[in-house]
Order: sequence, then C-alpha cells, then structure tokens
Amino acid sequence: MLDPDETLALTGHAVGGVCPFGLATEVPILADRSLLAYPTVFPAAGSRTSSVELEPLRLAELVGARWVEICKLPE
Repeated sequence: MLDPDETLALTGHAVGGVCPFGLATEVPILADRSLLAYPTVFPAAGSRTSSVELEPLRLAELVGARWVEICKLPE
C-alpha cells in the first residue's frame, strides 16, 4: 500500500478520492470481476465527496481496465 504522499504523486488524487480517471501517471487499472454482480457501481471521482454512477462494463471500457479475480464474494 502507498502512503498518502506517494498516492497523491502517483495518481494525482488524495486518499479517499482516488479514482481511475485523470491519473497523473500511467498505472495499470484492474477491475475485479465481482463488480459484474452489480448493475451499477460508484467509483470515486477525484475527491472525497464526489463519485460517478456507471455500469461496471462501461467503467472498465472508459478507463481501459483489465478484468481480474482478486476478491471473493461471500458464499
């Protein structure tokens, strides 16, 4: 995990508002397949008080995310 200063330098967003949009540097963006269980998701939008509602497939498309399996939903 990055500390707050490293997070801001790498992403351009402060902790609590880190999102996959408008990043300060090129970093790989991963989308967990568990997001597909939901009709919409609310990623942060660059600040602690803003978000955007998107369908998971649209979010991944917009940010060029690679689908991965990191999380496991409870059974």
